[in-house]
Amino acid sequence: HLRVFANTTALGEFLPPVLRGYLRTHPDVNIDLRERLSHDIVRAVTEGQTDIGIVAGLVRTENLETLPYRQDTLLLVVPRGHALAGGKPVAFADTLDLDHVGLHEASAIHAFLRRACDTLHRVLPTRIEVGNFEAACRMVEAGVGVAILPGSAARRHAQTMAIDTVALSDAWSLREMQICMRSLQALPAFARDLVDLLVADADRARCAGVAG
Repeated sequence: HLRVFANTTALGEFLPPVLRGYLRTHPDVNIDLRERLSHDIVRAVTEGQTDIGIVAGLVRTENLETLPYRQDTLLLVVPRGHALAGGKPVAFADTLDLDHVGLHEASAIHAFLRRACDTLHRVLPTRIEVGNFEAACRMVEAGVGVAILPGSAARRHAQTMAIDTVALSDAWSLREMQICMRSLQALPAFARDLVDLLVADADRARCAGVAG
């Protein structure tokens, strides 16, 4: 039994193909995969509540062993032809005058954006909440509102939907992701196998020049 906590982007975008390969070669291992905020993941790894965590952004991990993983770039997603499309990067604060398509309240990215709003003493003007990245892009395409989504998901759906992506000027929009654990050597061999696959996945992405 292997416990893995991950942020929204890792869980929805990067982990599925890695876990598919891992489970194929480890038929006797079951994985408990949970979505959490990065700060909560660090605490869970530190306290032994999970074996492996994948976190993003500026979180304090000095008491843990970490390995670099992917980059997580958050982008503004707007309907094709929107006034902000094709322009310069926009500040997150400047999007708060627009209706937003949000992810469900239990998602880590929802909580992350809520904290960003708290820092600005603003409220995220959520017009509708949906359950996944594709549904969010569909709602943006339909003109319901704009959305803040991982670049990997936004760019993929922009290939088949009438939506555009706009860079955010906020420093937090580009986040380095890390694999974290209390001790790599202390993990059982089957857990270290998953870490090895995650590192290989990150290396392939870097060689291909792929970011989130």
